[in-house]
Amino acid sequence: MRKLANFSLIGSAFLLTACDPVSWLVGGTVVAGAVTVRDKEGITGQISDTYLKEKIRLTLLNKDKELYDRIELAVKHGIVVVIGSFDDESQCERVKDIIDTVQVKDVYYETKVEPQAKIGTFAADAGITTRIEASMKSNGNVASLNYDTTTVNGVVYMCGTAMSAYERDVVLNIARSTSGVKKVVSYIKIAKPEVEE
Repeated sequence: MRKLANFSLIGSAFLLTACDPVSWLVGGTVVAGAVTVRDKEGITGQISDTYLKEKIRLTLLNKDKELYDRIELAVKHGIVVVIGSFDDESQCERVKDIIDTVQVKDVYYETKVEPQAKIGTFAADAGITTRIEASMKSNGNVASLNYDTTTVNGVVYMCGTAMSAYERDVVLNIARSTSGVKKVVSYIKIAKPEVEE
């Protein structure tokens, strides 16, 4: 699914941790997205999410290259969604065991046992993600930096933090109305839950 070149970002992410005030490890647990959610996410939150995503990828790569090639990740504000298709249940469990060593606090697994997707679907998935992200950026009701979107076989996985239930619904409607989307799976949380009167 990915080229090893993706890890060109790791060096810069690690270097930034040296001067950034966020504590990356607390009691052995990775802390990510530990910033106040605003209309536009600050650079600290972006770096911490990037750090967490690349730490998980690097851990998988070092422990099991085959499994690394078969997963995708969505990460935003410390929420991690792991997506993948595997040959058998034992591979699904191994992925969980490996990611457990990173000690992520908020992780969700969208894994299943089925043959790998055909290579031709990857370009189509990337196009879907690009269209969704472009639509969010152009919508004045959405703080697009507060979301991470990943598409696998036409299924869109979204995580992040909405400022309100209304913003969350706008984001999900954008995804659902995008051409090529078969289904939308949401792990979006609301920063300011609306109080019913």
